[in-house]
Formats: sequence, structure tokens, C-alpha cells
Amino acid sequence: MITRRWAAVAGALAVAGAAILGSSPAGAATTSTASVTKAAAVKDTLLPGQKLLALQSIKSASGVFTLTMQRNGNVTLLQRGVVEPLWISHTFRPGSVLVMGTDGVMRIIYGRTAIWSMGVASAQAKLVLPNTGLLGIYNTRGKAVWNRHMVIGTLMPNALLRAPEGTTGRDVTMYSVNRVYTLQLLTNGNLVFLKNGKTVLWSTGKTQYPGSTAWIDSSGRFGTLNQGGDETWGYDSRRAGTVVQIRDDGHFLLINGKTIVKTFV
Repeated sequence: MITRRWAAVAGALAVAGAAILGSSPAGAATTSTASVTKAAAVKDTLLPGQKLLALQSIKSASGVFTLTMQRNGNVTLLQRGVVEPLWISHTFRPGSVLVMGTDGVMRIIYGRTAIWSMGVASAQAKLVLPNTGLLGIYNTRGKAVWNRHMVIGTLMPNALLRAPEGTTGRDVTMYSVNRVYTLQLLTNGNLVFLKNGKTVLWSTGKTQYPGSTAWIDSSGRFGTLNQGGDETWGYDSRRAGTVVQIRDDGHFLLINGKTIVKTFV
């Protein structure tokens, strides 16, 4: 049975758009920190060790796309003239900082705690926002090891998976590090776990909800939501901080710390 317990997710997306419109322009941000120079607020690259504080941004060379750390701790990728973000971190925690780690992993840090991460270990990789809007992490050989359509290895609390939606370009698929296994939403709302993009190893079986999203919330509940924010499938780990993980051996798990809470495959 569909429940309303996650209806707040749809509202959060709407609030995110409204908050962005009410934010000061990225150019008004202070750039006094040693790790972020004035150039970092206008150039398209965040180098290893650099960070974005509240209202600091990087922009594509064309100026069409902007990645900003919002005042509320949420990182958004905006396209000029488009209200809804192309990509969003869903980390609503004021005072957070986006850091491009020297290990190649992009993190959002609150205090001394990493509350969100994205990417894959690749020493000295950098974050680049090209004129295509395809935000990506590039290794020292110039190869993209992550882009905004991907979650690699671990789905952190509040990060979303999305099905393709026409030409909006907001789809997000989860991959194992070796890229053999994927967790993805189909356009009909079915969340499927695949091997080599073809063999279905597991699915929710919910096939009548186009435009759905999937996430694990901060309380440890993992599930799918329809366009109205209703839960169409869910599993409650009952452990705050639980994450979704896909391993290179094909295991699809919910993990809390070092404890495996649930094995789907």
C-alpha cells in the first residue's frame, strides 16, 4: 500500500528551487579563505584540496551552468533560465563546505564530519564544470571517473536516484566501482539491480509509477517515491545513517557502519 510518510521529499525539491531563487548571486560570495581564491568563484574547475563555502561557486566557461554551495548547505547545479536544478546534493545543513579531496572524492563536510561523498578514489583528480553542463571528476589523465549522472559504490543518505525524464538530463544511476553492476530506476518507476546492464538480479516490481525517484533517508528508510511524493516501495532499516552499497562481487546491501543490515542480493 502506498503511504504518505515521504511526501516531504517532493516538498523539499520545491523548497530547494525557491531557496535558490532567493539566494544572493554567487559573485557576491566572500572568497577570503586560503583554500579558495577569487578565481575559483568564476572558473570552471575545483582543484584538489579546494573548497566552496556558502554562496561560492564554479561556473562553466560559457556562464550557462553554475555549481553553488547554497546558504542552507545544499549544493546545486543550475542552468541559466531553468528554475529546477540539473543536479542537487540534498544536504540541507547550513554551515557545510564542499571539498574536492586530494584522493579524488568530492565531499560535503559539516564541522569535522563528512555527511556526503561522491566519486571514486583517484589521487589528484579535479572537479570540472564544462560548457555541456556535465559536471564531472577528471583524473590526471583527463578521463572522467565520475559525472553527475552517476553514484559510485555507495548511496549516501538523501542522495537521489532518478529515471530518465525526456530531455531534462536529471537521471542518476548507481554503479559498482567496477561498473559491472547497476541500480537504476526505469521510466516506469521500477527500481532494478542489473548485471552488465542486461541481467535483472532484483527489482521492486513497481512498474506503474513513471517519474519516480529512489533514496535512503537520514533515518535509514530506503525506498521509491512517485511524482507526488508517495512511497511506492520501501524497506526500513530503523538505523540512522544507513547507506546503500553495491559491491564489485555483486552484493547489493544496506550497511550501517560496519554492520550489514540487509542483503538484497
